[in-house]
Amino acid sequence: MSYLYDKLNSLQWEINEKVEAIIDEMKEVKPEELYLDNRSAYRLYVDKEYIAVQKGSDLRTLRYYGGFEYVDEEYVLELGEYVFYHSEDERICDHLAQYFQDQEEKENV
Repeated sequence: MSYLYDKLNSLQWEINEKVEAIIDEMKEVKPEELYLDNRSAYRLYVDKEYIAVQKGSDLRTLRYYGGFEYVDEEYVLELGEYVFYHSEDERICDHLAQYFQDQEEKENV
């Protein structure tokens, strides 16, 4: 193998490790909790600014069943094995706002 190949593999491994650390800090949710079709993904991850999904689920189902095909590409970031959708897109913002409103209501009951 070449030196460049080794360096690129090492970089990819580092990126994947850092992305996994970010995912570990996010909350895992079911699609229904974000008011998405349950066929849209097996697992989603959220924080105040992002909805994340594993790349395989994004390509097969989230864009189609979740309507994320309409999210402007400037708000989509692929890193490692995940795709992150930023809340500056109106669709993403609406899903996150409703989710966190529901969570707040559950805490106040």
